[in-house]
Amino acid sequence: MQKVFSKGAVLAGAMLWAATAQAELVLDEAWLRAVPPVSPSMAGYVTVTNTGDAAVVITGARSDFAGHVMLHDMSMQEDGTRAMRHLHEVMVPAGGSVSFAPGGMHLMLMHLSRVPAEGERASLCLELRNDTSVCADFTVSRTSPFEA
Repeated sequence: MQKVFSKGAVLAGAMLWAATAQAELVLDEAWLRAVPPVSPSMAGYVTVTNTGDAAVVITGARSDFAGHVMLHDMSMQEDGTRAMRHLHEVMVPAGGSVSFAPGGMHLMLMHLSRVPAEGERASLCLELRNDTSVCADFTVSRTSPFEA
């Protein structure tokens, strides 16, 4: 009997820890750039705020309508061209925020099984180093629905 209780206590503690890790990240202003219905990819943007006392590391993302989602960064090169590179992880500092925004870091959704239409809300999850994830509904729009 005591052995069963101990396993249950460990499981409950692990679930509480995972829920706490998820609650520390807040996703705001989440949106996907609307693309033509035949597009194989689309970009996603979101502000990630860490309300916790420890840094949280984003290692990837997933969505039910994208075969692959990558963390990308766009930067201006010396010759004036823009280059995109894959990011293996993004750290969100304790008490800080990270923005995935046009022209900078963004989520690249590829191999789309369907293309969400403008005005639709589509779920996307950020995967964290601690094997948990945090999800949000992203609004599909041609331009940011959060800019004044």
